[in-house]
Amino acid sequence: MANKQILAALQIESNEVRLVVGEIFNTRLNTLKKECVPCKGMDGIRIADPKAVAKAVKEAVSNVESHFGVAIESVLLAIPAYRFKKETRSFSKVIDSVDRRITADDIRDIYQKALAVNVGKDYEIVNVTSNMFKTNGIVYRKMPIGEQCDVLEADVDLLCCDKMTTYDYATVVELAGLKITDVCLDNYAVCKEAALFEQNFRNYLLLIQLEKDHTLFSMIYDGKIAISENENIGYSTLARAIADRFKLPEKHSTALLLKHDIINRKSFNYRPIYSWTSSQVTNTISDRELYDSVQEKVQFLANDFAKLCGPIIARENTSVIISGDGAEITGIDEVLADRFNRPVKCYYPETLGARAAKWAVDLGMFYAYIDQQVIHQDSKSSLNITQYQQNLQRRVHNAEKEEGFTARLKKMLFTNQRNN
Repeated sequence: MANKQILAALQIESNEVRLVVGEIFNTRLNTLKKECVPCKGMDGIRIADPKAVAKAVKEAVSNVESHFGVAIESVLLAIPAYRFKKETRSFSKVIDSVDRRITADDIRDIYQKALAVNVGKDYEIVNVTSNMFKTNGIVYRKMPIGEQCDVLEADVDLLCCDKMTTYDYATVVELAGLKITDVCLDNYAVCKEAALFEQNFRNYLLLIQLEKDHTLFSMIYDGKIAISENENIGYSTLARAIADRFKLPEKHSTALLLKHDIINRKSFNYRPIYSWTSSQVTNTISDRELYDSVQEKVQFLANDFAKLCGPIIARENTSVIISGDGAEITGIDEVLADRFNRPVKCYYPETLGARAAKWAVDLGMFYAYIDQQVIHQDSKSSLNITQYQQNLQRRVHNAEKEEGFTARLKKMLFTNQRNN
């Protein structure tokens, strides 16, 4: 049990709250439950009505608690990388242990020094990370715990964002009656989930996190996030084009956009793919009509992205990754590849139970936490694990009393969870 943690990861988006509960067992992640709740009170990434957002967070947490029968007490919290900046500082630590071996406490001391750095009154340090440790003239990309030396040196990256934004998101969590286990920048979380830092150290990688009302652009180079910019434009501009053309609620037009291949189709069958009744009149939309309704906005979005990312995609050794809910739009990668003249692909997590593109931030927060788990002074879970195990055993016991295939399946699933 000492090596097991159950944590909840929370991302607050402009249109919804996303919550994932996962079990970390010997550095492996197993997702247990995910929850997505519509959210009001947001203006892009800005929290306009903290109480309304907190209400959505409470609903998501309540749904998860009903499933497990255990209260969620704390969360890993995603912070939007608004006004992102990175500062790199060098630190050293004299190794004064008897055997002169580097310990987790030595790494922790360096990170504590980094967190104490003044990065400006308008900024807050959210993540500290290092892939450059030096001992005895040797450079390590991983924490050299156990190595012998007299002095440990480290170049530490301080990943910062807007202080008020950080505090606003933390305030919402507190209003929802939760504590914060740790915080993580959303672009850093995606990089951890998709292992982008380990890809092509000498090539440029452009990460586009396309969400409903905003898009975050981040450039990764040499295993680090170099720059990041947020723009108040998202895929809702395409959904609104459909809504305006066919007089549909935006909720329905968004579903059509995300679930149908419409923005880059090469052939059409002109058959209805959607129908609805209004004023006792049945209306239909064909694939060609849907395609025509968004083309102007698709080209506008592609041109706008190309203009914003011009200096990055001008480099020949640049590739592009699309993440976020907008990565579910079929053909968005092909449209941007044609416009950028660079390889573009959409990223979808491979974690069982959370394979939609929008879960990348939540999942990445777990991996960011795991990577630095060695320096965490405690390993407290987001819920009471003892109570969780008791409830699980009770469900197994109840399943044993049932008969039939469904009962056997329940027993198998519950038993596997209990044994992990």
